[in-house]
Parts: sequence; C-alpha cells; structure tokens
Amino acid sequence: MPPKPKAAPAAKPGSTGDILAAIRAQGAKGGAAGAPVESTAPKAVVASMAAPAAKSGSTSDILAAIRAGKGSAAAPTVAAEAPAAKAAVKPVAAATSGGAKLSVEEMLKAVRGETAGTAAAVPALAVPVKPALPPMPVKPPSAKEKKITVELGRRSLLVICLSPLVLAFASMAGAALLWLLNLARFMFPNVLVEPPTKFKIGPASDYPLGGVSTKWLAARGVWIVHTDQYKGQNLIYALASVCTHLGCTPNWLEGEQKYKCPCHGSGFYINGINFEGPAPRPLERVGIKLASDGQLEVDKSVKFQEEMGQWEDVNSFVDGALA
Repeated sequence: MPPKPKAAPAAKPGSTGDILAAIRAQGAKGGAAGAPVESTAPKAVVASMAAPAAKSGSTSDILAAIRAGKGSAAAPTVAAEAPAAKAAVKPVAAATSGGAKLSVEEMLKAVRGETAGTAAAVPALAVPVKPALPPMPVKPPSAKEKKITVELGRRSLLVICLSPLVLAFASMAGAALLWLLNLARFMFPNVLVEPPTKFKIGPASDYPLGGVSTKWLAARGVWIVHTDQYKGQNLIYALASVCTHLGCTPNWLEGEQKYKCPCHGSGFYINGINFEGPAPRPLERVGIKLASDGQLEVDKSVKFQEEMGQWEDVNSFVDGALA
C-alpha cells in the first residue's frame, strides 16, 4: 500500500495579520452554525492571541483585531468577555472614529488603564522578602592608631594653648586675678602677733649670784643678770639683747664674762656697760619686779637707760639680798 501522506505541519503564524485572519475565520464559522466556537487554529496561534497587545506588528493590526471582535457578535467567546474588557475598547474606538491617530503607547495606556480594575480580583503575587544582612563587624582600632589619635589630640591642644589670642586672654585674666587678690589683701591690715610684754620668769633662787641666764634670750630677747658689779650692789635685773650701735644681737661669752656684738665688735661688761667697739652707750634695762606670788615678773614695755640716770629707778632692778 502506498504510504499515507503525512499531514502538513501547522503553519506558524508569521505575523499579526495571520492571527487576525484565523480569528475572523473562526468567528464566521461560529456565527453560521450557531455552535460554540472551537479553535481550529494551531496552538501557537491561540497562544499568540493570548499574548499582550504590545507584541502586535503595527497599529493597523491592533485596530483590525478590535473591529473584528466587535463585528462577530454571535461568537460566544467574545460575548463571554468581562465588561471591563469591553469598556477597554470604547476609548480606542472613539479615538479612531474622530480621525485623530493615537500612538501605540497611548492606546496601550488607554487599554491598560481601563482594564486595571479587573486586576483587583487577581490575588497579588507573593513577593519574596530579601532577608536583612547582619551588620558588618567594626574592626577595633589598633594600638598604633590609638597612639596616633592621642598624639594628634595633644598637638591640637598644644596649638590651641599657644595661639596668640589665647595667650593674650590668659595674660589679661592673670593680671586681673592678681589685682583682685591685692585688693582683697589691702582690706586686711597687717597684724603682727607678738608675745605679751609682761611675763614671769620664776623665783629669784633660779638665778644665782655672778651668773647671766640666757634662758629667755630666744623667746623673749632678754638676759637675766644677778651681779654685784654695778656700784657694789647685789642686784637682779633684765638687759635687753639689742646692741646700742645698730641693733644687732650680741652674744654672752661666759669665758670672757662679756657681751660681744658679732656685727661691728662692740663689747659690754656683765653689768651692761660698753667698753669697746662703736657702741655709743650701755645696754638698756627693762622693767622687773617681785610679784605677789614670789616670782620675778619682767615688763618689756618699760626701758631704762644708764646715761640718763634711769638705772637708779627701783623698777629697773630687784634687790638680790631681799629676794
């Protein structure tokens, strides 16, 4: 038997015109028979029909497809379209009937805008959420970087401190502070705290005849003398430790039995009479008396000078024999 001829493969639609022709043919058959339209076009044609309008070859093809769908009212497939899809045709048809030509982008925007309401019924696709990346770890500064930072901070501070403006203000502030301190010091007068001029030195028995006591020299500035070399009288008196030349403090030399001034060499006997050096007069006595409690009391506020005859005053000495 001769081999059966193989069925010719379905022609692939070459353009949008072929697709529209297939649609018109199907519409004409469906309208004549009154039966549901069964697609005899190849699957590739149907798939190309389902493709978006943006893939059409030209504007004329898109308009032809719209007019063909509108003319075949008997096709159940076209009649079953959603009202939103029918509404999408109206703005495009109105635009073409008026004579104004629209661009492909304008017509696509019109179609998409009218049919956007139908997309509300379609559930939104789940968009995968990209997980957040963990924060990048911060590298701690090294010891060298820390040292450099500290050095830069010190240099900046040094530059600020040594700037001329800072030095000028610091000098002004220091001068103002010193002036205020001096003003505060002026408010408080000088007060010299001195020991009392009257003080007790103990009983007369503590000072034997022929001796000079230096016990009160450092604290009170007096020598306590008990001698009988002044006019042969047994006396106890107190000599001020001030040289009558220029006010230096003489030293008592026990071996030489004299007072010797270290400044200019003035010398005084045990009774206070000057005998060498530039001292012009004898040493001065201070007041002394026997207190009611039996102790000797010295009063430095009162002074007696020998050249003026004041050593004869009874307040300048105490009788050693009675004490």
